Parts: sequence; structure tokens; C-alpha cells
Amino acid sequence: MTALHGLDLLAMGVYFVVLIWIGISVARKESGTGESESFLAADRNMNLLQTTASTAATDLGGGFSIAMGGLGFTLGISGSWLIAISGLSIVMVSFLMVPKVKRWADKVKGLTTGDLFEARFDRRTGTVAAVVIGIAWFTFVGGQIIAGAKLIQVTVGMGLTLAVVLSGTIVLAYTALGGLKAVIYTDVFQMIVLLVGVIFIAVPLGLYQVGGWTGIVDHFTANPETASLVDWGAVGWKQIFGWFFAIFPIWFISIAAMQRIIAARDEQTARRAFLLTGIPIEWPLFAIGSTLIGMLARMLLPEIDDPEMATPMVIMELLPAGVAGIVIAAYVAAVMSTADSVLMGPVAIFTNDIYRKHLKPDASEKSLVRVARIMTIVLGVLGIGLAYLVPNILDLILYAYTFGAAGLFFPMLGLLFWRGTTAAGAYWSILGGGSAAVVWSLLGEPYGFAASYTGWMVGLPVLVIVSLLTEHATEEDRELF
Repeated sequence: MTALHGLDLLAMGVYFVVLIWIGISVARKESGTGESESFLAADRNMNLLQTTASTAATDLGGGFSIAMGGLGFTLGISGSWLIAISGLSIVMVSFLMVPKVKRWADKVKGLTTGDLFEARFDRRTGTVAAVVIGIAWFTFVGGQIIAGAKLIQVTVGMGLTLAVVLSGTIVLAYTALGGLKAVIYTDVFQMIVLLVGVIFIAVPLGLYQVGGWTGIVDHFTANPETASLVDWGAVGWKQIFGWFFAIFPIWFISIAAMQRIIAARDEQTARRAFLLTGIPIEWPLFAIGSTLIGMLARMLLPEIDDPEMATPMVIMELLPAGVAGIVIAAYVAAVMSTADSVLMGPVAIFTNDIYRKHLKPDASEKSLVRVARIMTIVLGVLGIGLAYLVPNILDLILYAYTFGAAGLFFPMLGLLFWRGTTAAGAYWSILGGGSAAVVWSLLGEPYGFAASYTGWMVGLPVLVIVSLLTEHATEEDRELF
């Protein structure tokens, strides 16, 4: 198997130095008045390129960038439906959620999910929503950093512990220095490199080497056991619907999505950024391109033991020295871009919803930023430690999905679309739905029924029944949306 050239290692080193330099530059430029707005909301002035690239990098960077090469390797072209469904979900959210949340955020300078629930319902509901979403997304942090470390381990030959320390230090450094603005700036950089390197260089080179799509079809159909790899419908409708119900609700409660909406320059920018992320970036570019990379790996490097390493291995095989190093670095950084984004969510929630609202309401700009930087380091280190206790990255991610989606999905829909939702209904739906999902998960998901679905089956009727039986709280703003 091809090893990285010395020029590749140099390119990777320079790449990561640039990421830290971005964090330092933002920290120096934004010190003083308005520093907390820069750190937690990126000044609410990100343009279309910045908002689009950051939204796409955050979604594609984590599980998808690793998983899609593996799905292409094992399932073939039908695996591309996974990102296609994500793209469709983002397009739907751009119409259903983005405009409403952006108008609210700009009007009252809202920062977090807790702010949103407090503005519509009351302080109690806002606090519980903030805590639930913060804990759920915190569990992503370490898993994403370790995912990036595993890529470094495989491509560079570095020990996993050292790779974790390296990748974790880089993420925590530029995030603690520059906050959300630094995260978005680095996302733009790595998304452009990843898009060009993987989709516009590696895929065409691979197709040329194997004789194009015709060569792929001829290769896999020659063996009945692999013929399904070129069948677009091989995964079946049951799997496709399962992917939809797993992905679509997450966009309504995603910290990363909320922060990109808030950080966008205006409503039109936010809406267009989400549309462009869904189409054409996620589908068809990454949906088909990343799946093809996995299929090319199945042809060119069939000895790969771990299908999820298909993409970095193909990049090392196809791209010239130097270019391969930069793209591998961007690939690792794209994985870590999810880590920095989900880390900024809990940091913002602690700083805004716990420290500013409950511990020190009169906190100064400098105090807020200092607390945010400290919590970036603390939560980042704790996240990595947690990930070490859960050896399977996918299990960690699924627990986070279940915990957040089951408790908050229907209360969020009630918040946005049903004026009859009461604060009590939202509050008890969060607790009831989330608790049911956790209990069902601890029981091992009997009958193969997903824990998140169980949470929804409890959370929806609780939301409706309690709302119909209780009066609206005096703090509620029923006309907010």
C-alpha cells in the first residue's frame, strides 16, 4: 500500500499550522468590544460562501466523510442515498426552519437553543432544552476527534494516543483562540480543499484508471456476488426510509445548524446557504463522488481491512506527492470540523444559558469570552476522555442522536408551528420523550425498535395532551413565530 511521501507530511504540517494561525488571527482582530459576539456568533455577518462551506463541512466532515467511502466499498452506488437523504433534509429545513429562526435571532440577538425555547416558552423550558441539547452534542466531541486521529494513525503511521493528542490539540487551539468565527473560517479553507481534492481530482483520476463508469460496471457485474454494487436500488426502500427518519429530525435540533443560521449575514444568506449545502454539494457531488471513491478502492485496493479507510487510502494511491498530503490533511481537518462545531455548541450553552443567565448575569464581554475559552478546553478534554471509554465511535454518535432527537424534535416542531403548544407541554415532552428513549436504549431496544422512535411515541402525545390540559405561561410569546 502506498505510503505518504515526505513532501506529503510537510504539506500536512503546513496545513495544520495554517488552521492554528487562523485562530490566532481571529483572536487578535476581535479582542475588545463585541468580542463575545465574535466568539459565540461570528458577528452574525458571515457571507454566503462562509455560511455554505461551514454548514457543509460540519455535516460532511464527521461521520459522513468516513462512512461514505465505507458504504461505497461494501454497498456500492446505492450507498449514495444516505447523503442524498441528508441533502433533501437540509433543503426542507431551509424552507421550514431557517427563515423563522434567523428572524428571531436577529431581532433579539438570540444565541442558543435555550434562548429560542426561553423566548417562546419560559426560563424553565429554555434551561432544560439547553441542558439536553448541550449534553447530547457534547458526546460527539471526543468521538469526532478520535475519528480524525484514526485517519492520522492510518495515513501517517502514528500511534493512536499520539494522534489523538495531536488532533485534539489542533482543534482545541484554534477553537479556543477564535471561537465560532475561527471555526467557520477554517471550515471554508478545508471544505474547498476537500471538494477539489476528492471530488474534482481523485474521482476523475480513479475513473480514468479503471475505464470510467463502464469499467466499474464491467468489473463488478462479472461476479454475481458483487453485481449489486452497481445497482442504485440495492439498499431497498426500508433502509432509505430508516435513513430519512434518522437524519431529518436531527437538522431541527442541531447545534451546528442553529449556529450557522445565527452567524449568517441575513435571512436570504442563511436560506441560500442551506439550499446550496443540500443541492449540489451534498447531492450529487459528495453523495455520488464519495461513494465512487469507495467503489474505486474496492477495485484498486481490495486488500483494505477497514472499509472506512477507503477514501484516504485511494487518495494516497492516486494523487501526486504533496497534493495527497494536503488533501489528506483536509480530510482529517474536515472530520475535525465536526468536532469543533459540536464543541462550540455546548460551550455557547454553558457560557450563555448557565453562566450569563444563572451564575453571573452582569458578566462583562471579557469575562464571557474568558469563560468560553476555558470551557472550550475543559469540555474538549472531557470529550476525548469520554470517547476513550466508548470504543466504538458509531455507538457514541448514535447515543448522542438518540438523546437529543427523542427529547427535542416534537417540542421544536410545536415551538415553530403550533401556537397551542404550552410551556408545560414542551417541558414535559422533552423530559418524557428523552427519558423513554434512554430507558428503551438501556433495555437493548427490544423487538429491534429504535430508541428514538420510542421517544417520539411518548414525546408527541405528551406534548399534545399536556398542552391541551394546561394554560399558557405568562412568559410565553405565542406570536413569536
